Amino acid sequence: MFLSRSGAGALRQYLKGRSIQAMLSSDALNSTTWAPNSVRTVQDQWRSRFEQEKIPEPTTSITNILAHVLKLACPGDVEKHQKLELSKEQLTLLADLCECRMARMPIQYVIGQWDFGELTLKMAPPVFIPRPETEELVELILQQIDTDKEFRFLEIGCGTGAIALSILSQVPNSTAIAIDQSKLACELTKENAENLGLTERLRIFKHKLVDKIPEAIEIETFDMIVSNPPYVPSHQLLQLEPEIKVYEDLRALDGGPDGLKVVKAILKAAAKHLKPKGVLWLEVDSSHPPLIATFLEKEGSELRLKYISSYKDLFKNERFVEVAKL
Repeated sequence: MFLSRSGAGALRQYLKGRSIQAMLSSDALNSTTWAPNSVRTVQDQWRSRFEQEKIPEPTTSITNILAHVLKLACPGDVEKHQKLELSKEQLTLLADLCECRMARMPIQYVIGQWDFGELTLKMAPPVFIPRPETEELVELILQQIDTDKEFRFLEIGCGTGAIALSILSQVPNSTAIAIDQSKLACELTKENAENLGLTERLRIFKHKLVDKIPEAIEIETFDMIVSNPPYVPSHQLLQLEPEIKVYEDLRALDGGPDGLKVVKAILKAAAKHLKPKGVLWLEVDSSHPPLIATFLEKEGSELRLKYISSYKDLFKNERFVEVAKL
């Protein structure tokens, strides 16, 4: 959950358009052949500044910013417009956005949007930015859903709404409830749902999970509960990158002393609100699956929950946990 978006996530975003190597293949050309305000010249100048200031993934950062300023379909299209000269207004906007990146603002906040799977979602600080690993969690879930049947699920800690909206967009017979302790997160999820035309199948509640499930859904049950909860141990928060600890809501990361405070609350909520044979999916720290398995060995019979398995993310870390209601 706390891997750098300017690293793996941004790289993955960029590769959807065109490989970085292809974009950089023209670096051997003499830069003096390019106009002072051309895309190529500006790109080189800001990439150099980012490198000097040790901004992570400098090429990806400036490429995404340029694509946004030029209103291109994807970052890979920047290569096609290397000779294009930017207007005064575009140069001013570009400089403003690059200064934000120089201040270590995450690129997702800088440009105000980011792709998650097949969706483009609005991003706004300090709402938690979905990571590329979470796309894998959605893929795992979609593989197990029978799209011909009605499917009802709950997302705990919705943030931008990435998980719930991805599932709703892919499963026409699904409906969902999403909760988050942050008012800003609930508002952003609502806005993203409106932009995608999914508001009719999604209800959103502001709520802090460790208290209890909101009274409005107290008696409801679900085929699935899914969460990418706070799971960073509290003592590790200050070790996180500036992009995270300065700009993102640390409540979306702080999992308590062992990182499992919210996870255990979710397990108890799942015991009450999952239908028989319903499934709970969690994205957790790579050290947590065996701890969750041990917890359920002790408490599972009372909770009527069974640990099914854990699954690795693209970095080969045990990242996703599947739990079933008996």
